[in-house]
Amino acid sequence: MNTVTLNINGCQIVAEKDLTLLEVARRSDIVIPTLCHVEGKPSDTPCQLCVVEVEGQDELMRSCVTLAKEGMVVKTVSDRITAHRQERLGILAETHFGDCKAPCNLTCPGQINVQGYIAHVAKGQYEEALRLVMERNPMPFSVGRVCPRFCETRCRRLLVDEPVSINHLKRFVADWCMTHEIDLKIPKDKPTGKRVAVIGGGPAGLTAAYFLTRRGHDVTIYEAAPKLGGALRYGFLEFRIPRDVLDYEINAILRLGISVKLSQKWGKDFTIESLKEQGFDAVFIASGAGVDIPLDIKGCVNPHVYSAMNYLKKVAEGKHLDMGKRAAVIGGNNIAMEIARTLLRQGVQEVTVVYPQARLEMPAHQRNIREAGKEGTQFLLMASPVEICDTGDGPSRLKLEIIRMKLGKPDAKGNRSPEPIPGSTNILQVDSIVTSLGQLAVNEYFEGGELEKSIELTPRNMIAANPRSSQTNIDGVFAGGDAATGPKSVIQAVVSARRAVANIHAYIMDVEKEPADNRFNFTRGKGFDDVSLKNFDGIDVKLREKMPTRPPEICRQDFDEVKLGFTEKMAQREAERCLSCGCTAFDRCDLKRLSIDNNVNINKIGMGTTPIYGKDYSHPAFIVDRDKCIYCKRCERACEYDALQISAGSMDEKGRPLDLVIKFKENCVSCGACVDNCSTGALNKKAQIIPVQGEDVKEVRTTCPYCGAGCQMLLRVKGDTILEVTSEKHLAPNYGALCVKGRLGHEFIQHKDRLKKPLIRKNGMLVETTWDEALEYTAKKFFDLKAMYGPDSIAGFSCARATNEENYLMQKFMRTSIGTNNIDHCARL
Repeated sequence: MNTVTLNINGCQIVAEKDLTLLEVARRSDIVIPTLCHVEGKPSDTPCQLCVVEVEGQDELMRSCVTLAKEGMVVKTVSDRITAHRQERLGILAETHFGDCKAPCNLTCPGQINVQGYIAHVAKGQYEEALRLVMERNPMPFSVGRVCPRFCETRCRRLLVDEPVSINHLKRFVADWCMTHEIDLKIPKDKPTGKRVAVIGGGPAGLTAAYFLTRRGHDVTIYEAAPKLGGALRYGFLEFRIPRDVLDYEINAILRLGISVKLSQKWGKDFTIESLKEQGFDAVFIASGAGVDIPLDIKGCVNPHVYSAMNYLKKVAEGKHLDMGKRAAVIGGNNIAMEIARTLLRQGVQEVTVVYPQARLEMPAHQRNIREAGKEGTQFLLMASPVEICDTGDGPSRLKLEIIRMKLGKPDAKGNRSPEPIPGSTNILQVDSIVTSLGQLAVNEYFEGGELEKSIELTPRNMIAANPRSSQTNIDGVFAGGDAATGPKSVIQAVVSARRAVANIHAYIMDVEKEPADNRFNFTRGKGFDDVSLKNFDGIDVKLREKMPTRPPEICRQDFDEVKLGFTEKMAQREAERCLSCGCTAFDRCDLKRLSIDNNVNINKIGMGTTPIYGKDYSHPAFIVDRDKCIYCKRCERACEYDALQISAGSMDEKGRPLDLVIKFKENCVSCGACVDNCSTGALNKKAQIIPVQGEDVKEVRTTCPYCGAGCQMLLRVKGDTILEVTSEKHLAPNYGALCVKGRLGHEFIQHKDRLKKPLIRKNGMLVETTWDEALEYTAKKFFDLKAMYGPDSIAGFSCARATNEENYLMQKFMRTSIGTNNIDHCARL
């Protein structure tokens, strides 16, 4: 008989003779993991992950070399097998040295693919960079201007010179696309028929509406103010976020098809109950934290004493406020810095920030404190207000009595709280006072109806939303952004809303919530102290680009934007400073995938800590990183030309290589099969510098245009950018093989010098023109030549860089329209 019958995992399988257990399992869609397998070429350094239990055998058997036999009973999964695989993966991981994701990606609250969009900027692909940002953050214009830049605090470039100006690059691509009127064509899923009401049109509400609409839901935003934007419009004034930029950003989101109802106050014009009666399947509360914590001292109720949000909103609405010549700002948060800078722009000559602790203890970001100081803000620190008095006809309208503070004794946690110094009171003469002591979502309870009153609040008067599900205590009502978390940064509001959308979608569609991104991550060092400086050998000092900024003495005179943005050349230079810490093989790394599948605890087993070899850039098309190599030798056995040699001087006690050598021979044709078969990121294409980290990538099957062989290719496309070209092993005629042109010869598509518009020579100069003019001009020239000299006076050359369809039309045009066989295809070029 030519077949055998065996049992795998309780399933009876009939298979051909002389097949290995691994081959039988794969043909039966039974997964057996392996890192070293290449069909028909067994490994001399087996990974030992493909082991199975065979009834009657004491030892685990390698399925890649064990032939299937009649009557075999096989298990591919058991506690014993899992323990063995975990041990083997742990041994391999101990010498694997690299980062799965870059530290900047991991530090970003939005988990944006920072390295990816910087790589797009470096290649001049600004539209694709913005599209990548907007996969997770639909507000790059605003965030690019006011983000605290968490990502830059972990940028490893700091260990060489200065961190990359990541946030300025985000702003650059957003502004560039706005200037060039780029339509990103953001995709949407098919309509689901579900409706969601969003209460609040600030950053959280807009973000929720954006992602809900992209998932196919019908969204309506209810906003109490006459314009959308929330804190972006009424908390940040024009010198931080220009109104034309904000309006453009909001309109880009609304173009997805979002309904908006303005000047609709929650509790007055509508309630949660009325929304449910209108047929909304869920409600998302993103009303922000707009209730100021009041100053509770004697004399605080005064027409010249303003609360933070009330003051900023009045200024944003263009209302004239007489703030006098001298003003005090009580509080040390980021909003207090905005207020101080706004007061200066209103003509206040002397602005003093009063705070009871030292500058480093202020909750405001130190960058914001420095910028306020540069513009002339004064700081009275270790001081606290005691009383406010009217002065009558004195030199100022108000007297602010303050008392000096000192740090008290440490508490149980070692913290020292400020306490007043007896007898140290002093008087500050001011004309107006603005208090910024923090914000709440609501005073006591939400008004409107019984459902509003029943919303559960936290002790800090925020909405008590479950941090995992975003659910409030009312079924179908979710909350996020500042209304649930308290005042945070814009990017944190965006993240809160995006996570809520995943929960809302699961709720209204009655499906399981999509799993969060796995946090498994190989790393070259979690903190700066853990990172070996050998990683930066050969990297020259290149300081970051400085953001063009208006001088403080000039910019404080008006509300025009202070930071002017990078030029294109500055953005390119800054993007090129990126060290590309993360692995560009992130989406194809089998070592990472199998470690996750087998629940390997990377923190317990450890990993490589110091680079031994460094990267080798000597090959014209590929990068070799031996520090990531696990010696599976899959690349060597996948090479059809025997053009790659991998060897080790010796092996350690666990069977791992020492003195590893990866060498390309002279007969290498740069086909890239070795890279496609690498089980880690030890081999990479130089042109492939953009890591794919969970983003949607479209795979397009096509035929290689470079010659007549008809090789089948698989284009991996993101937006309008071809990220990579691969091939499928089961498709004729090439069965996974591609030549260097087929696999690597498509970079011209994104090249900045590629012609994208027709040119006509006028007065000796080539100038851009329309397609209609170009075609009419060319047709007339062809007509005249053909009439004067005959059709064979014209010859056509078709380019291999055009598609097969275009080449087909070219030869048809020459033979039928022109009437000549003078047509050739320059594949050799």
